[in-house]
Amino acid sequence: MDISEPDFIVVGAKVALGPLRRDLAASYARWMNQLDVRHGQVQLGIATPQTQEKWVEENVESGAEREPKAVEFTVYDCTNSTPVGTAGLFNIEHAHGKAEFAIVIGEGRGRGLGTQATRLVLDFAFHVLQLRNVVLETLEWNVAALTAYERAGFRRVGVRRGAVMSRGRRTDIVIMDAIPEDFGASVLG
Repeated sequence: MDISEPDFIVVGAKVALGPLRRDLAASYARWMNQLDVRHGQVQLGIATPQTQEKWVEENVESGAEREPKAVEFTVYDCTNSTPVGTAGLFNIEHAHGKAEFAIVIGEGRGRGLGTQATRLVLDFAFHVLQLRNVVLETLEWNVAALTAYERAGFRRVGVRRGAVMSRGRRTDIVIMDAIPEDFGASVLG
């Protein structure tokens, strides 16, 4: 796959973001079911190619709207143009300029791909969608995710104490948000 293909919406140094693809539904399901990914999620169900195809269809339909409720991307590793995960915004409220963020990196964790993908999605949120606040929730024990989110531009704004069960025990949820004033210049040009 050539990095200059029109499938890529945003291109960074390490990752590129492209639209969700029906033909990657099995990969999306595989990533969601990986134990390393599942530990960081609150989702208990098992993803299948069919559930992920339905998710892609819902996002394709939403994407056609003037003010979409969700904007989801496939994340590609720029070194070999391989899809490695998904990232995006959901529960978008254009009137209030806010959205929630989520990311799943299936392969290539630990190389900064998730951090750059997060940064590119924030750039898209602030400079294309003109959002003013993006929020996420992550589990307190997930130090790698907390560090990556902070490097990408998120700041800790709160904690929901003992809010979920994770790894067999009550776990805090860390709430983080990002705003354009803390983000800096756009790389989108």
